[in-house]
Amino acid sequence: MCMTKKFFIVFHIFILSMVLEMQAHGEKPSSVFILIHGTWGAECSWYVPEGDFFDALETTVSEKNSAVVSFRWSGGCGHESRVKAAQSLVKLIKTYDIDTAVFVIAHSHGGTVAILASQLLAQEVSNKHHIRALFTLGTPVMSNYLPNMKTIHYLYNLFSLEDLVQPVLGISAREYPEHKRIANLRVVINGKEPDHAGLHQPIVGKWIAYLHKHFKQYLESRDITTHISEPSVVHFDDNKAPEYMHDTHRNELMERDRQLSVLILNSLRNSFDPAPLTLHGDPG
Repeated sequence: MCMTKKFFIVFHIFILSMVLEMQAHGEKPSSVFILIHGTWGAECSWYVPEGDFFDALETTVSEKNSAVVSFRWSGGCGHESRVKAAQSLVKLIKTYDIDTAVFVIAHSHGGTVAILASQLLAQEVSNKHHIRALFTLGTPVMSNYLPNMKTIHYLYNLFSLEDLVQPVLGISAREYPEHKRIANLRVVINGKEPDHAGLHQPIVGKWIAYLHKHFKQYLESRDITTHISEPSVVHFDDNKAPEYMHDTHRNELMERDRQLSVLILNSLRNSFDPAPLTLHGDPG
């Protein structure tokens, strides 16, 4: 068994033992926030204790009997790696009491792992565990990785048009299909749309626990009470609480974004196409 595999086994045993110990002493959190990194992101610091996002989120929720947990997976670039991670995530979710509100915050293909976990939970006839809210940060949206909303109460897809990684040159989409419990929110931070890694800035961690409550309040102010699918923008700012507004030009912006992806893809293809060979003596 390789050292990496041993590490992951020991890591998950440690997390499970912590949860079981809390439950044994009656210290059950009312809610838990599970942070998941993306492809090749296992060594990143943002989602672990003393990481900027982790600490910002923990500071926000610590007074509400809530726990913040890091979920580490291989970060492998492939379906099999994501499925294995999803299976481990399901096991982690099941360690919590069914009354504990489970929130998942996942960056990039970490969101894919969470979505696969929702599919696995839905396949179990006797399952009683659910994800109260899934927050995806720049997760590539693919037809074979769609959430099962029977096991997810709400899904908030946070994306940025300046994120060149999420669409994978047009292979993936930025938005999930319209659903009354899915919100596709374009993100602006301090006046600018962030890049891929910028979606897990600590300012997002500071406010994300309140996002569901505040966004629903915003929608209610616009007499929208039956769904959260209104195309919207969330503005994060270091000096004030986030603000929400209708994304008036969403369709126009998405079409421009699609055309840009096609342009970049064609440029890459042209750069890799070999120049036509001309034999000596050929005319022209």
